[in-house]
Amino acid sequence: MKPQIIRTETGEELVVLTRREYDALVAAIDDEEVEDRAAAQLADAYLAEEEAGRGAAIPHWFVKLVVQHGSPVAAARAHHGSTLAGLADATGIPQDTLIRFERAEADPDDEQRHRIASHTGIEPDWLH
Repeated sequence: MKPQIIRTETGEELVVLTRREYDALVAAIDDEEVEDRAAAQLADAYLAEEEAGRGAAIPHWFVKLVVQHGSPVAAARAHHGSTLAGLADATGIPQDTLIRFERAEADPDDEQRHRIASHTGIEPDWLH
């Protein structure tokens, strides 16, 4: 089931999910503090490159996705529109490993970064 979005009279959006989707979402954001730190580190690196006049190493649109989704791997998956199972199948990286990457509990190694980047259409360096 695709989430249903209901807009209230005041413009606020309410999202209706199945219990299974809700439980999966809660499991995916188990440690918001870790995700927030990872997103802040990426945003800080982006801003430092901009301030140094070197141009951003990571495009603004991707930084926004990281902030929205909590980690570079989750942002890459969202950018591509992949499911967790789809990304695991395409890259050969187990889902439990991808979940750890998306929760910022672990970082992909160089080979994993290249496989994720190749599938999602982003640069491997953006996944640090």
